[in-house]
Amino acid sequence: MTTGPTNITQGNSAEFVTQFFDPTTGLPTTPSSATLTVTYPTSAGGTASSVLDMALSGFVFVATWGSSVSALGTANWSVNAPGQFAATTGQIRVKVW
Repeated sequence: MTTGPTNITQGNSAEFVTQFFDPTTGLPTTPSSATLTVTYPTSAGGTASSVLDMALSGFVFVATWGSSVSALGTANWSVNAPGQFAATTGQIRVKVW
């Protein structure tokens, strides 16, 4: 479930932790891999993306994205895994405090 953007101070890092569930049984499952993609605004007025392989830690996948590459604004993120897993998505608002 996603809600409104999560605020982050420019230059700080955001940690992403994701657990996957079997779409048929609803039980926790571990896919072979997971990827975090963050699409963020650039200082030139366009967008760029960071694609990070997530590390398996127990039964969850973890990745850390550093916001220093982003200009101020809203970054969209998604976590994907191969197979029949629905992507998890959300937004981060990169701000100066």
